[in-house]
Amino acid sequence: MSEGNKGASVSLKTLGIVLIVLVVLVGGYYLVNSKGILKSGSNSATKTKTDDGKYQAVFLTNGQVYFGKLKDDDGNYVKLTDIYYLQSKDQSVQPKDAAAADQSNLTLIKLGKELHAPADEMNISRQQVLFWENINEDGKVFQAIKEYKASNK
Repeated sequence: MSEGNKGASVSLKTLGIVLIVLVVLVGGYYLVNSKGILKSGSNSATKTKTDDGKYQAVFLTNGQVYFGKLKDDDGNYVKLTDIYYLQSKDQSVQPKDAAAADQSNLTLIKLGKELHAPADEMNISRQQVLFWENINEDGKVFQAIKEYKASNK
């Protein structure tokens, strides 16, 4: 075999090995991704079972907090329904740091009464959910929701 043909056959073998490795890696990635292992946020707190009988407080990465019924659809989004949020009486938008705000200055607002009249349902990217908590019935938020529902029957 001549020196030129020997180099060409080595290059073809190397190219063949690289192509096989590439196909295996790409195929493996799609197989693992289709099982949900690599989906964004698949190990987030939203994978924990919610208590269907309770409301949840959903804390987002942008500092906003929404209260409602959280459902996990096992996809890239979680669904929140029957939604409420806190609004400062001094501000026209939700305060960035609701925990630091004066609680006596906060009002619970039902989603849907805004200018753009949104539907009472949010599909939130799993990546935007920092964490969530079940709300107890003896808390101020639940009591405010209960009062809102009683006065708006």
